[in-house]
Amino acid sequence: MKIKQARATMAHPAFCGVARQHLGELIEELAPRWEARCESARHKRRRGARRRQAGAGPKYELVFTDRLLATLVHLRTGLTHEALGVIYEVGSSTSDPAVITD
Repeated sequence: MKIKQARATMAHPAFCGVARQHLGELIEELAPRWEARCESARHKRRRGARRRQAGAGPKYELVFTDRLLATLVHLRTGLTHEALGVIYEVGSSTSDPAVITD
């Protein structure tokens, strides 16, 4: 299953438990906060300003939307990280941290 197909499947209210309109609003509200938190953690880890251009470095296999969906599905259905990895066709090293825990 391709990522777009997995995203469409996981976004179905039967899996994530949230109506599509509400899911869109949730993504719009939480994505900037998540990005700011990630950047703050990177800034702290680097002990200063970024050393490369924005966008340089490794790319995430699962973007915020997929991470949010994986978290909602995990909390609603109890699917394991391994099962979520199979749905998204990613390894366990990607699917474990994809579920947002804090």
